[in-house]
Amino acid sequence: MTPDERRKPFTLKEFAKAHLNPAVTGAGPYGHGFTSDMANSGKLYYTFRISEKVVGISLDTTNQAGFADGSLGTAQLRWLEQQLQAHSGHWYDADGRKVTGGSTDELVLVFSHHTSGTMGNLLPDPRNVFEKRHDGNELVALLQRYPNVVAWVNGHTHMNKITPHGHAVPERAFWEVNTASHIDYPQHGRIIEIADNGDGTLSLFTTLIESSAPYGTDFGGTSDANLAALYRELSYNDPNGRPTALLGAGQDHNTELLITKPTR
Repeated sequence: MTPDERRKPFTLKEFAKAHLNPAVTGAGPYGHGFTSDMANSGKLYYTFRISEKVVGISLDTTNQAGFADGSLGTAQLRWLEQQLQAHSGHWYDADGRKVTGGSTDELVLVFSHHTSGTMGNLLPDPRNVFEKRHDGNELVALLQRYPNVVAWVNGHTHMNKITPHGHAVPERAFWEVNTASHIDYPQHGRIIEIADNGDGTLSLFTTLIESSAPYGTDFGGTSDANLAALYRELSYNDPNGRPTALLGAGQDHNTELLITKPTR
């Protein structure tokens, strides 16, 4: 690798701070969710407003001990439960008893990098070696206690995959929506829309979107569209790629996912 003095390790605080630098933020929203408080604390999890009556909760599932899979520390898990309670008109305790409370009553979408099946890295965080780490099964169990959680949106596997997390109590079920990566074929993104059906159910529409670049590549062209087309062709022909698996099945693509609407 060619030496470059500009290439160096960075901390979580420096990572968050870089998103606040107007010189490098690009066309995206200022901070991309990160704030000056996060840059000072290194805690990269937060809530954000999606629309009226819908809130997003973004988690940091990276384990600083290393390796690809992730987990949550106890402090972040407790913070998550505080946010869920703040935005829920009711929930269920660990013994299944219904609890009424919450300062607001809003639908919740949880976002993270890792999926429920890739959060088994329980190595101690070197920043806090005595803090317990929690896996995907624990997170699923927690989210199922809060009926206002309608979906957990994530990535990591670079695969289109939709997983139902059902429950004997219908309002405690939710959907896990995983979407392919832009770096690997099929390079999909996804639009998720929520509709109130007016009959005690909600619908989640999970429409896949892809690049508008041509499918054929002009190897002599250097336009943005042609470079995007070349990128797609290279990703499809990756000798280590898994295009069929990453594409997912029909039920992982453009779907309408029904879920019980939470009621007090």
